[in-house]
Amino acid sequence: MTASDFDDTDFAELADRVRTQSADAPGSDTERVTIRSLESLDADALSALLEMAETDHDRPAELVFVLPTDATEADPSVAELEDALGHPIRVEESLPEDTVLLLPTDAVDGVELVDPGSITCGVIGTA
Repeated sequence: MTASDFDDTDFAELADRVRTQSADAPGSDTERVTIRSLESLDADALSALLEMAETDHDRPAELVFVLPTDATEADPSVAELEDALGHPIRVEESLPEDTVLLLPTDAVDGVELVDPGSITCGVIGTA
């Protein structure tokens, strides 16, 4: 992953779009984002989110976590989380503090959802 993979992405707007595209939404047969509630933003919650995404056969192998800025204040550190999870982590200031994204870099183009089925969104609290 390069630093420019998400350079054209407004993460606040992307999070809004993602959170309205739930796979559980009624009345649509279009491909949707998977949204899961997380109790907290910690290694266990991120591992559970990753496990859920990796067990879905439609998920690509190379996923990137996008975390809100307040994740950098958590223990363990972002670098330790990357090592433990085995996937890159990008911290974004504009991502809402109650949202975590797990996606391949080619799943979005700016704020457009190119491949919604490969995106997993964790909402801290309730979805």
